Amino acid sequence: MSDDDDLMAAELALGLAGDPAAAARRAADPAFAERVAWWEMHFAGLTSTLGAEPSPDLWPRIAARLPQNDNPRGVLRWKLISGGLAVVSAVTLFMLAQRPQIELPPAPAAPAVASLSGEKGSALAISYDMTTRRLTVAPVQLDPGKGDAELWVIPVGSSEAVSLGVIDAHKPVTHQLAPAQARLVAAGATFAISLEPVGGSPTGHATGPIVASGKLVET
Repeated sequence: MSDDDDLMAAELALGLAGDPAAAARRAADPAFAERVAWWEMHFAGLTSTLGAEPSPDLWPRIAARLPQNDNPRGVLRWKLISGGLAVVSAVTLFMLAQRPQIELPPAPAAPAVASLSGEKGSALAISYDMTTRRLTVAPVQLDPGKGDAELWVIPVGSSEAVSLGVIDAHKPVTHQLAPAQARLVAAGATFAISLEPVGGSPTGHATGPIVASGKLVET
C-alpha cells in the first residue's frame, strides 16, 4: 500500500475521513480493510479514553501547580519585604512630620552708603551696616596736610554736626559706633569731612574747612 492509502486508513480508523469513497473501499478492498483494522487496534488505547470524565480532584491539583502557587518561600519573602518597606515609609513620614521646622535667618540687609565729594572731586566713601553698627570709611582722594581729617554727621532734621572722630586718610578703616552715635546715623543723614589740627577739633565743633560732604543712602 502507498503512503496515501495508509494515511487514508489511519484517518478512517480515527473517524476523520469524511470521503464516502474511503468507507466504500474498506468494504471492497480486503487489504485496505485489514490496514484500517490494524490502525483501529493501534489507536484503541487512545480512543477508548476520549469519553472518560476527569476525576473530581483533577482541577484542584492543576490549580495547585499554577505558577502563582510556586515557590511559597519566595512569595513569603516578597510579602515580608513589601511589608517592611511599608513600615519604613510610614516611620519616615511620621519623623518628617514631627521634625521641627527650621527657620532660616533673614538675609542681612544691604549696607547704606555715602560718597563724600568736594571741590577736588570724590574724597571719601562710606559704608554703614545698620544692624551691626559697623561704619567703614575708605579714603579716595584725601589730603589732611599736617593735621587730621575729622568725620562729622549731621542727623536728619538737624543742623548740628556731631563728631565721629578722626579718620585715617590713607587706608580703609572700620569703626564700631557706640549706640548713641548709631542713633544719629540713618538714611538721609549728611556726612562731612573737616581739616583739623592733629588729634581733631579742640572745641567739639568743626574749626577747619569742610573739604567734602555727602548724604547716606540705602542700597
